[in-house]
Amino acid sequence: MYKHRRVIVSVIAGLLALLMIGGVVLSAAAESSSTIKSRIESLKKQEKEIAAEKQEAREQRKSNESDILDLVEQKDQIDQQIKLTEDSIETKNEIIQEYTLLIAEKNNELGDALNEQDELNQHFRTRLRAMEEKGNLTYLSIIFQASSFADLLDRVEMINEIARSDARMIDQLQDAAQQIELARQELAAEKVEMEEAKESLAAEQAELEARRAEADALMAELMEDHEAFAALEKKYEEEEAALLQQIAAEQKKYQQAVAAETAASSSSYNGGTSSSGLGWPCTARGITSPFGPRYHPTQHYYSNHSGIDINASYGAPIYACASGTVTSATYSDVFGYHVRISHANGFLTLYGHMTRYTVKAGQHVEKGEIIGYVGNTGWSTAPHLHLTVYRNGTLVDPLNYLPSGWYYA
Repeated sequence: MYKHRRVIVSVIAGLLALLMIGGVVLSAAAESSSTIKSRIESLKKQEKEIAAEKQEAREQRKSNESDILDLVEQKDQIDQQIKLTEDSIETKNEIIQEYTLLIAEKNNELGDALNEQDELNQHFRTRLRAMEEKGNLTYLSIIFQASSFADLLDRVEMINEIARSDARMIDQLQDAAQQIELARQELAAEKVEMEEAKESLAAEQAELEARRAEADALMAELMEDHEAFAALEKKYEEEEAALLQQIAAEQKKYQQAVAAETAASSSSYNGGTSSSGLGWPCTARGITSPFGPRYHPTQHYYSNHSGIDINASYGAPIYACASGTVTSATYSDVFGYHVRISHANGFLTLYGHMTRYTVKAGQHVEKGEIIGYVGNTGWSTAPHLHLTVYRNGTLVDPLNYLPSGWYYA
């Protein structure tokens, strides 16, 4: 996903090489229109390649921006998880501290109970020893000192009750000590569980911190890539603009060269003459689309072609097929820039898809006079000359009235 950096370097190197080739400027000496046209085509090819590279850089930049947004969202989720983990660790620490205090309290309670038990045992043993030493609490003394059998029973019951009371007290203290010990053990076990949970959370936090560090490093790389893609896109835009300016300058030179070549050759061009009196309207003779039924190249349906298409090149001069009067010189969606000329013998000719015309309505023109230049305007897919011929107001096949020498291109 993030492997474009090496591509950027190679693309820039290729671009520089391409620009060095495209930047070669030929001699300022007079050049033919075909030479200039060839150079224009080369420049257009370079411009198209740079436009494609610019589009690729733009798509890479947009993809990079999408990656950055995704990473920002991931970092936000990691930060939230880290915050939750830190809160959980803090809570566990508080609970562990509470357990520590409770365990300490239970230890104190257990110590007090054991001390009390020891004191009671000690007191019991001391009392028994004292009574034994004084001899006033032996079974014999009780028997011999009793005044009667009932008194004897009372004395024995008294001794037993004292013993039972001391025993109960000792048992109670032992039970209390056992309960305290169990509570202390449970608290200690829970404290261990909390400490283990805290260690687990600490490990999770460390892992999250490592992931955040990786995300930060990746973000730095993505931002660096973004700057590189943006700079590359801007460079392509600048180079494309420079090429477009160069193409415009070359096209101007091309038109000037065509005009100069036309001026040099127009006086000798007559286009031949057929029996109808019409001559060829251009130097090209290749027919790319004849008169009659055909599948329309731009409208995509079957229709009747009103004339013929001649494979004349862009900017080539267009000549009047015969002397006559210009009835219109205008623009339409179908024929683009076009000219109509009315001739003798009921002929009318139409010249379509011009890049521009050089005559105006009402103007008289001679046979072979330049009336415009070949273009690609209107319903057209490529530069060519469309010629329509009317005879007495009816469409006719121009090839039946033009000189021979044409061919299907």
